[in-house]
Amino acid sequence: MMIFEFLYKLYVNDMRLKQIIPLMMTRLFKILPVVLIIFSSCSKDGCNQKMAFNYDPDGDSEETCVWKPIDVKIAFNPMVGDQPLNLNEENMVNGRAMKMDFYGIYFTEIALQLDDQIVLLRNDNEDCVTATSDAILFEDVNRVFESSYLPSADVVLNNMQFNIGVDTCRNNGLDPSTQLSGPFAPHVPTMYWSWASGYRFISLNGMVDTSANADGSDMQNFEYHTGLNSLLRAVSIDLESRELSANDLIINLNVDFAKMLEGVDFTTELSTHTFDNMPLAEKVTENALNAITLD
Repeated sequence: MMIFEFLYKLYVNDMRLKQIIPLMMTRLFKILPVVLIIFSSCSKDGCNQKMAFNYDPDGDSEETCVWKPIDVKIAFNPMVGDQPLNLNEENMVNGRAMKMDFYGIYFTEIALQLDDQIVLLRNDNEDCVTATSDAILFEDVNRVFESSYLPSADVVLNNMQFNIGVDTCRNNGLDPSTQLSGPFAPHVPTMYWSWASGYRFISLNGMVDTSANADGSDMQNFEYHTGLNSLLRAVSIDLESRELSANDLIINLNVDFAKMLEGVDFTTELSTHTFDNMPLAEKVTENALNAITLD
């Protein structure tokens, strides 16, 4: 209160302040509407696109939006039913004990359906033969596909699409010895048939109980290797019209190996290299379509 009393007395006793303050107030009231108009205009001209870097909830303009790439991460989770798959650990598949020691599956031409547009997650400077950015060799040490998408407007993510297997362009035209790294480079164990044309699409190795009573008394090796262009399959995953944010997109998919091997008779069907047992290769391929689901 003492400060206000001092200022009031100063104002009453100082004739100059009496002249200056009304002038300042007059000018302030002249300037204030202009300031309010400017701030109001800025708010209205703000970016109204939620996916934009500079999204303004009060904005009504698309022209002022600043766009940046959205990080895309797709995690493929190895499962046996509702349990995580761990290599070299016993799991029950088709009522029998199984130990998987390796799995490798190619997922290629990974794309997003944004509204009605299909966006292939491939770098613009890559051609179909040498492209690597839209593919993953899914294995125990490599479970996450990473990419990015540069939006230009708000969109709704309807589904994602990809192949199980290597698309025909690369399966026919790519020599793995020309690849120094990436999903199509030479691999141990191999994912390429040097004696035939193209890559293995699905490669599953391990041991399974082949005993007549499924009592675990007779564990034998199994090898399921599929390939050839005729076994390339396309998958579409419904993403339930998901809205995107300006930061990142994370999708979790479960790959259920119990479903992939559903209906396989482990007492007799222990091996396919596609050419030597096409019915079994086809069975594993068709099962794979139903084995991949949204987490």
